[in-house]
Amino acid sequence: MSDSFGRALKKVTGPGGGDGAIIDTRHDNTTQQRRFEYEDGIIVRSVEAREQIARMYQPFVFSPEEMAENHLIAEDDEINQDTELLLEDLRNRITLRRPGLGATILVTSVSGEEQPPYFARNLAAVFARDENKTSLLVELQPTKGKLWGDGDEVPGLVDFISSEVMTAKDVILPTGVRRMRIIPYGKGAGQGSDFIRSTRMRILVKDITRRYPRDRFTVLDAPPVDRVADVELLNEYADFSLLYVPYGKVSESRIKKAVSKLDAEKFLGVVLGGLPRMPRFLSGAAK
Repeated sequence: MSDSFGRALKKVTGPGGGDGAIIDTRHDNTTQQRRFEYEDGIIVRSVEAREQIARMYQPFVFSPEEMAENHLIAEDDEINQDTELLLEDLRNRITLRRPGLGATILVTSVSGEEQPPYFARNLAAVFARDENKTSLLVELQPTKGKLWGDGDEVPGLVDFISSEVMTAKDVILPTGVRRMRIIPYGKGAGQGSDFIRSTRMRILVKDITRRYPRDRFTVLDAPPVDRVADVELLNEYADFSLLYVPYGKVSESRIKKAVSKLDAEKFLGVVLGGLPRMPRFLSGAAK
């Protein structure tokens, strides 16, 4: 995986922008007591979550070779250092915008060019590096690779949608990355994107986002935004969105059209994939 994913083109800015009012509560014992109780509650929940995360079932761990086979960037990977820095920067920006909370991030692309699932899965993996957090990758489209291990046929998203008895636990599988889980696309074929509007899809999204609201970061690996009829539902499901664009292969007008279909308040920016690498002697001179 020699190509870099690129860089975010649009800077992330916080919502609103106004300063909050400052209230002097030094002489209000009731307010102070409530504040202490609130802070104590956060500490207790944080400790409990950390203990639960430490006990997460981890049947196998990817070797460096298996990480490479599944197009996953290992921590401190010198070859993909630029990409790793981008992913970490996005992670930090997202966590800063929702302090103390998890988030659901929609990753989509522009049609006409194959979107490799590598960006979405690596974004989920970088969230899981925090020992106090977990991540969940939800495949809304068929992808290559088996992050869940050796099983060829495993239940997934489309199986959950078509079933009346399956629960979220039946389709959330461990991966070879610690603290990272996956809901694979499943065994169904030719489903298109119609399932996005189904009641079962709404049930699943609510379940996975409400179960661990503070500790889980969910990445939705979605089809190209201009191939999805119900883009407004994808916007509704996510807290943030990112548009993946292959470098030099998509016109500016198509990018703008795709961006216009995403919720402007949730849109984090465009990520260019496959940027050409600068020779080392030139990159050193450019600093």
